[in-house]
Amino acid sequence: MNTSDREKLQEFIRFCMVGLLCTGLDAAVFYIVRLFAPYQISLVSGYLLSLIVNYFLTVYWTFKAQPTMQNTVGIVCAHLFNLFVVRLGLMALLVNLLGLGDRIAYLPTLVISVVTNFIIIKYVVQKYRKK
Repeated sequence: MNTSDREKLQEFIRFCMVGLLCTGLDAAVFYIVRLFAPYQISLVSGYLLSLIVNYFLTVYWTFKAQPTMQNTVGIVCAHLFNLFVVRLGLMALLVNLLGLGDRIAYLPTLVISVVTNFIIIKYVVQKYRKK
C-alpha cells in the first residue's frame, strides 16, 4: 500500500471513529429528549449537539486541517442540509407516510445521513483546506 492510500485509509478510519462517537451522542440525546418531546425536537437537539463536537474533531483530527471561514460555513451548511433535508425529510417520509414508529425510523435515517454527510463534508473540507 503506497503512502497516499495509507493516508486515505487512516483518514477514513478517523472519520469513522468520529462518526461513531458523534452518532452515539446524537442517538443518546435523541432517545432521551424523545421521552418528553416530539421526534422533531429530539432529532434537532441530538444533531446540533453532535454537530459541534463533530466539527472540531472532523477539521482538526480527521482531515488534519485548520478551520477557515469557508470550511466552517461549508461544514455547517452541509450539516444543516443533512439535518433538515435528509434527516427530517426521511423521518417525515418514514413516520408520516409509511407509518413507521419514530424510534425505529431514526435508525435507517441515521445510516443514510452518515453516508451523505461523509461525501459532503469531505468535499467541503478538502475544497477549502488552508494552504
